Amino acid sequence: MLSKRDIRAIMLYKFKRGTNTVKTTHEINETFKKDLVSLSTVKRWFRKFKEGSENLENEERERHGSVLDNEKLRKAIEANPRTTVRELAEELNVSKSTISNHLKKIEKTKKLDKWVLHELNDYQKLCRYEVCSSLILRNKNDPFVSRLITCDKKWILYDNRKRTLQWLDKDEALKHFPKPKLISTKVMDMKLCRIPHIHMTFLKRLPLFQTSRHLLNGKNLQKLCGHKNAFEAFVEFRTRISMQME
Repeated sequence: MLSKRDIRAIMLYKFKRGTNTVKTTHEINETFKKDLVSLSTVKRWFRKFKEGSENLENEERERHGSVLDNEKLRKAIEANPRTTVRELAEELNVSKSTISNHLKKIEKTKKLDKWVLHELNDYQKLCRYEVCSSLILRNKNDPFVSRLITCDKKWILYDNRKRTLQWLDKDEALKHFPKPKLISTKVMDMKLCRIPHIHMTFLKRLPLFQTSRHLLNGKNLQKLCGHKNAFEAFVEFRTRISMQME
């Protein structure tokens, strides 16, 4: 039974004879009537021989014995928490399995960023505070909230944004990452509807009253002007019915 080292010796012989990788793979498997070696393996070893190395030992075994300083690994991760195992292996010149084993030892695990609301500057925060305060005061004098028609919209972006993974301590909380700003290329999906419990007394007096739900149900409004026209039509209709009842 041939060992891996024996097969590599045959590959080295074929390389020195000038045989190409495809023919070498075929001849080895054909001679021993088994799929002893794959084309990708032959290419990898031929590339190593071409670089001047004739060491037939498994390079992975050589690297497994490498000593990795956990503190050095920790500093590399803290410098770039979004780095990958492959990048760390290349940077520290060890195998990926060595990196994975030492990550467990220092209790590092990958976690997704936690998206939070868009970041607001001081001016935006002040504006929101002033508007909310004025609406609360207004509602005390004129309860307008019960007359509201709700509006909801959703921006559909043309790029798929993904959260990234970070290396964190096992018990470390997720890092917060502000949601990205909307890009210029997007589609808005908007819905208008009436809150079910609003003006139930008025609706009982008008059993045939065409509510906003009936008025807007099933309408496919592609542009913002379409939403505006539909909303204005409903307000005009509702005002006209209200005046007729007075």
